[in-house]
Parts: sequence; C-alpha cells; structure tokens
Amino acid sequence: MMHASPTTEPNGVDAAPEPSGGAGPARGSGRSAIPRRALIAAKLIVSCALIALILRGTHVGEVLNAIARADMRLVFLSLCLFFVGYGITVGRWRILLRTQRVEASLPALLRSYMVAIFFNNLLPSTIGGDAVRVYDSWRLGCGKAEAVVVIFMDRFMGLLSLVLFACAGLALLPELPVAAPLAQTAAFLGMGGIAVMLWLMFSPASRPASGPRRPSVAFPRIQHALNRVREAVASFRGKRGALGQALALSLLLQVNVVVSYYLLARSIGLSVPFLDYFLIIPAALLVLMAPVSINGIGLREGAFVFFLGLYGVGKAEAVAFAWVAYAVLLVQGLLGGIIYAFRR
Repeated sequence: MMHASPTTEPNGVDAAPEPSGGAGPARGSGRSAIPRRALIAAKLIVSCALIALILRGTHVGEVLNAIARADMRLVFLSLCLFFVGYGITVGRWRILLRTQRVEASLPALLRSYMVAIFFNNLLPSTIGGDAVRVYDSWRLGCGKAEAVVVIFMDRFMGLLSLVLFACAGLALLPELPVAAPLAQTAAFLGMGGIAVMLWLMFSPASRPASGPRRPSVAFPRIQHALNRVREAVASFRGKRGALGQALALSLLLQVNVVVSYYLLARSIGLSVPFLDYFLIIPAALLVLMAPVSINGIGLREGAFVFFLGLYGVGKAEAVAFAWVAYAVLLVQGLLGGIIYAFRR
C-alpha cells in the first residue's frame, strides 16, 4: 500500500529533504540544543586529541611526501570502484524497499545515496545521511516506521557482512599478527551479538497474557510508535529470498570495498599482501563505527596505524594511507553536494 507524501513523483526523489530530520533536536528548544553542541564539542576534542597523539613523534613532512608519491591512476581506479559500490548499495536498498511493496528507480536511489554521503561528511555523525535516506524512502511510498526499518536493515546487513569478513579473515589467513587472538575474540563476540539481534527481531511474537492489558510505556504516542516499528520489522519475516539477496549484495560490496582500499594502499607503495586486507579493512571500518569523533577523524588514523603497523607499516605511511582514503571520501561527498544543490 502506497502512503501519501508531499509532492511525491513517480519513482523519483527530486525534492531535497531537510537535513537532520526536520523539527528535531537541532531545531528544538535551547535546552535540547545545548547537549547536542556539547556532544559535538566533545567529539571535536577527541578527534584533535587522537590526531595529536598519533602525530607525536611523526614528521608530517614524511606523511606529505608519501601522499605526494601516490600513483594517481590507482587512486582514480579506487574512486571508480567506490562508485561501483554505490550501485551495489542502492541495489540492496531497492530490494529492501520492495519488501514494503515500494518500487523505486536506481537513478533516484543513487541520487539520494550520494546526497546522504554529502551530509555524512558535512554533519558530525552519519545520522544526517541516514535521515536523508529515511526521508526519501518515505517519499517513495514507505510508511514512516517502514522507512526507518528499511534503512536500519540496510545498515544491519552492512554490519553483518563486516563482522563476517573479519571472522573469515581471522580464520582463513595462514599467518596472523601477534595481537590477533584479542581481535578474534572481539569478532566472535560481535557475531554472537548479531545472532542474538537476529533472533530477537525475527522470533515469533509471544502471545499476549490473559487479563486486562497494560501499556508497556507511560506515553501512548511512544507506545504507538513502537508498535509501528515492531510491525514494520515483522514485515521482513518469511522473506528469506529478499534478505538473502540483500546479504549477498552486502558481501559483494565488502569485497569491492577491500579492493578499493587495496588500490589506495598500492598507490602509496604499501606492500601488505592482498588477502590480509580482508582482515585489516573490515576491522578498521568496525572501529570507525564508534561515534566518538567527528566523521571518524583521529579514529581513522589510529585504526590504520594500529592494523597496518601489525604488518610492519610505518606510522607515517599508515597516516598517509588514512589521509588519502579520507580525501577520496571527501571527493565523493563533494559530488553528493553538487547533486544536492541541483535538487534544491
């Protein structure tokens, strides 16, 4: 069933959404704005502290020299593979939308996804980009709760594939770094957590107890919203084909991501074996999901210094790799900003 939404066009999302979810905390009272600003300030402090710690004892000139020696042909090829990843991502998004009986064209979803990348690089967290995609999913015909669940499932599939690759890398690589046992434990704990989440999400609903029903929360509107989300999650039950296709695309996407980062590493002359990147990149990306810094600044450098350092890569070269990777990400965000400007 298609839900009405303002100025919805057939299979298109041409009107730009309000970033940060409309009348959210950013547009709310001063009371709600202060904690948000404090959180942003705290993340900025963390990013600055991490960068200062990582660069301590490292000559920035060495980092810049490593970047200057980068083979731009490999950097450009890596950027092209990231765009291939866009196609895989929007294909997965389209499959999940179809579970809600919503049809969307790939170009429309691609435009929305690139705008989301722009907001992910503009705002101090990835919530902005997710809000764009939720909004566009709603405008395409999803109910509000269904739109949230679709993007949640899209994110969840990505997380699941990351953990699967991290575990596979630890299990299959013949020679592992010295610190691998701790990483292996963390990866399998993550797998256990995801398995529990899957069981909670897709287990049959329990029968209501007999007698008068009591609201599970004190506020009826919150209860109603939770019920809508629960119903939306339940709509994925029994749709193993769609979920299997989405998971397959997630795994293919991770292969594409690893190859993209490998090309960036080769562009600055890193000699870590190709297969080892199937452990390094997923592990580093899992670290970058921690919402403790501004757009991963500081965490990105620290993660690559640590994981590449296990393979003998120097700190300057690892930081150079992190900065080249971030520059490629900024280029993608800039292109998304251009699309957003034309959508207005």
